[in-house]
Formats: sequence, C-alpha cells, structure tokens
Amino acid sequence: MDSKKLFDLTNLNEMLGGDQKAIFQMVKIFLQATPESLSELNKCFQKNDLDGVSRLAHKLKSSVDIFCVNDIKQDIRRLENNTRDNINVDEVPTLVEKLNSVLDQTIEQVKEEKELLYKQLYENENASKA
Repeated sequence: MDSKKLFDLTNLNEMLGGDQKAIFQMVKIFLQATPESLSELNKCFQKNDLDGVSRLAHKLKSSVDIFCVNDIKQDIRRLENNTRDNINVDEVPTLVEKLNSVLDQTIEQVKEEKELLYKQLYENENASKA
C-alpha cells in the first residue's frame, strides 16, 4: 500500500480552533459515517441507481473536503455531477473504483491517526491529573 498520507487535518484543526477533543470526535464520526456512505454508494452503483450515487457522492463530498482528501476532491464532484445530470455515465465505474480505492486507504490511515489522537488525549489528561 502507498505510504503517502491521503488526508490532512490542518483545515479541521483550524475550524475547531485546535480543540483536540473536538478533532477526535470528528475523526470518530468520519470513521463511522464514511464507510457506511461508501457502502451505500456501492449498492446504488450496483443497482445502477444514479440518483442514489449522486446523493451519496454529495454526502461524502463534505468528508472529503473537511479531511482534505485531495486525491479525489475533483473526482467526487465529477461523480456527483455526472450521476445527477446523467452525463458522461461511462466515467462512473472508473470514478467509483477510484473513490473506493482512495477512501479505503484513507479510512485505514485515519484509523491510525485516531489511535495517535487518543494516546495524546489520554496521556495529556493523565499528565494533568498527576
């Protein structure tokens, strides 16, 4: 697997004013919601439900933006627009495949980041109580 980091928490950190607990909560939400939405998108794609694919691409777009998953920022928009407007439908399988590949890797990387954040929060809390 590629060792390149596929996401960046800089924007999230700025949005939340550096609040590590809030960032940790957002990471947990990302790890819960993103796989669910991706799974639903794949089900819609399998059923050739373009409206469903568009709706779920739209939903995933905010996570992609907040977590700065830049490798698919344009692809998710293209997938949403193509399926919503029923244009360039021949691109949809490739876009869905790329989305799955990048998000699967991103989810694994974010899981690792969650562990680091948890340790930082836990160690900081214990250190401040000592």
